[in-house]
Amino acid sequence: MLVDRKVFVPMRDGIRIALTLYLPEGPGPFPAVVESLPYRKDDDCFTRDWQTYSYLTDAGIAGVRVDIRGTGASEGVITDEYTAEEMADAVEVIGWVAAQTWCNGNVGMWGISWGGFSSLQTAMLQPPALKAIVAMHATHDRFATDVHYTGGSIQAAEQGDWPTSMVALNGLPPDPEIVGERWRQMWVDRLEQTPQWLFNWFRHQSRDAYWLHGSPCADYRSIRVPTLLIGGWLDGYIDGMLSMLDQLDCPRRAVIGPWGHYRPATGVPAPTFDHFELMARWFAHHLRGDDNGVMEMPFLTAWVRTEPPYDAPVSTGIWQAWPAETAVDFWEMPLGDGIQTWDGPQWVGSHAPAWDRAVVGSSDPVLDDEASLTFESDPLPADLDLFGSPQVQLMVSSDQSAGLVAARMLAVSPDGNAFLICRGSRNLVFPDDLSVPTRVEMGEWRQVTFPLLAASARIPAGWRLRLSVAGADFPIAWPPGRRFRLSVDPARSRLRLPLLLVGGETLTNPSAPPPPSAPAETERDEVEWRVERDEARTTFRRSLARDELQEGRLRYSTRQQWEVAVGAEDPTSTSLVSKVELKLERSDWKVGANGRVAITADADAFYLEIGLATFEDEQVIFERTWKEHIERIYA
Repeated sequence: MLVDRKVFVPMRDGIRIALTLYLPEGPGPFPAVVESLPYRKDDDCFTRDWQTYSYLTDAGIAGVRVDIRGTGASEGVITDEYTAEEMADAVEVIGWVAAQTWCNGNVGMWGISWGGFSSLQTAMLQPPALKAIVAMHATHDRFATDVHYTGGSIQAAEQGDWPTSMVALNGLPPDPEIVGERWRQMWVDRLEQTPQWLFNWFRHQSRDAYWLHGSPCADYRSIRVPTLLIGGWLDGYIDGMLSMLDQLDCPRRAVIGPWGHYRPATGVPAPTFDHFELMARWFAHHLRGDDNGVMEMPFLTAWVRTEPPYDAPVSTGIWQAWPAETAVDFWEMPLGDGIQTWDGPQWVGSHAPAWDRAVVGSSDPVLDDEASLTFESDPLPADLDLFGSPQVQLMVSSDQSAGLVAARMLAVSPDGNAFLICRGSRNLVFPDDLSVPTRVEMGEWRQVTFPLLAASARIPAGWRLRLSVAGADFPIAWPPGRRFRLSVDPARSRLRLPLLLVGGETLTNPSAPPPPSAPAETERDEVEWRVERDEARTTFRRSLARDELQEGRLRYSTRQQWEVAVGAEDPTSTSLVSKVELKLERSDWKVGANGRVAITADADAFYLEIGLATFEDEQVIFERTWKEHIERIYA
């Protein structure tokens, strides 16, 4: 392929957006596929981009990789995620690409996570040249199913991961090999003007207009182009994939695998899936008119997990496919009778402490279940095949004007071993709708209805189903601002499970070959996770170290450490500290950015502190600390 990393496209306001072009060799014109990200194309994502676009160009499809405004080699300032400015830029870039002599006028978009969001959001704007999209691990609802809030509560552990990494990533400079001598002035301007996004996210504590902006659920019908959705059962965005498959009104298909937040061709847990081949066929058909049968693929192709543990490093199951939308049957589990109460500890939920369960699988749930209210079914007379989002309906009350209810669903073997299937929680301020907060009255019974994260799981005959209920889901959900006693009335509560779709066809395993090799060498790639407990406090610690040597010249290094902790009895003892160090080193260029986030809270407010320091040749270029306290309105 032919690669040009120094393409700059002027926008309506004169800001130039940086692109890398990956063009097939030979005569064009070619269809083109755009990927728009804040993750830097010239270092942070260089290896992954090369793998994707070397495959697409071999299929005769051009690739266009965009550094969005204010990131990487692009000019301007990035003021938040998914801004109207970012979306307008994407529309202009698509128009520019379609007009190039090497392009046949037909453009697609694709991406994973942010890139998947961007593809969906751009499709909602309906640029004329956009003909198809592929969205992987993205969501339909930025408030309900993203990394900021869960069930109306602030995500706790996740604040130490991606948000902190963006503090540092946004602090890195453009590469002088790409933008030339102006790189340092661009860097200083960017450092002075780029705001810290975390404050915005904490200010918007319900599903308001801020979160509906860029959420497909606000206008499903605006997406008209053919849409391929790819998700994973252990990924936090799985609900978005299934909801969009159900609700979009455009030609669409979906593949759901066993993975967490990974590219399917290298997905964890195994088996993997060749998303390169499927993407190439999808775009070749919709952008070039190839008669390759891609639209004859099943409406839904999914990995059906047939044996616990459901988050094992290698998943046991089968691939099944369904040709069209199919009616879903349901199974209901009564919870019994007799009022039950919970009043701690605050660390309940800790046996499955990660939003992405492929990163950290669940451990023995005994401690959590002993500290929860548990409800079990009778032994199942036959296998029960769960497929989709279980719905929990609980009649609850709190002895305070605040509260949280969390539920974990487990499969329990005849000898008593339990395996987590899925989980979910709900801030009592939102008994039904995350857009409609209601005051929690002390001692007042209210019905709270919420989904658990979608799952696929076969619970064998003779096993039981367990629902564990508590007033905490730590460290996923930040605890309420005061300690409370939660009461549950099982007689007025229930669990409803969607069952496996009928009429599915079993497929052979479409495992992926190794992805194309990239001109980079990973010298170090380490992740460590540990939990420390004593009578007073439970602390979760994670560290990450990665070093990559790209094309034998540029070394990109990442170091990240975070810890989130809570006291057993006091929810206001919750704290989070996270640090990220990024370095770029070449023989003539050495720069870095260190980001830090610290969060605490009391009954009335969240207290946020964000630090950023940047370096050139070990000399400090910029250093600043931002502090805010933000009222706890609902979260």
